[in-house]
Amino acid sequence: MLLGLEDPPAVYVPSRTGKALLLHEGYTFYLKNLQSFGRKQWYCSSRDMAGCRADVITAPSKTGDGDILFLVRGRHIHRPPNYYFTPDGKYVRRKDIYHRYR
Repeated sequence: MLLGLEDPPAVYVPSRTGKALLLHEGYTFYLKNLQSFGRKQWYCSSRDMAGCRADVITAPSKTGDGDILFLVRGRHIHRPPNYYFTPDGKYVRRKDIYHRYR
């Protein structure tokens, strides 16, 4: 889905390793590719484990104040993972079993 004039801001949370994860509608995405014009491609964090092909493209906002969600593609084949914040502020996935749904 290509987003329009009211593009929502991208929300980032730190992973347990300190890298940024993109958080969108309860799902997390990891940075896969840097593209032209400052755009970034993010893959669903469950891509390897559950085979999910959803991805997101972010782009710099026109105001220069952070990033926006530019393009959201694919449908998740799993429920959103359960996450919690650790005392030091990291966003960590709870270990549980993935259930596919269609």
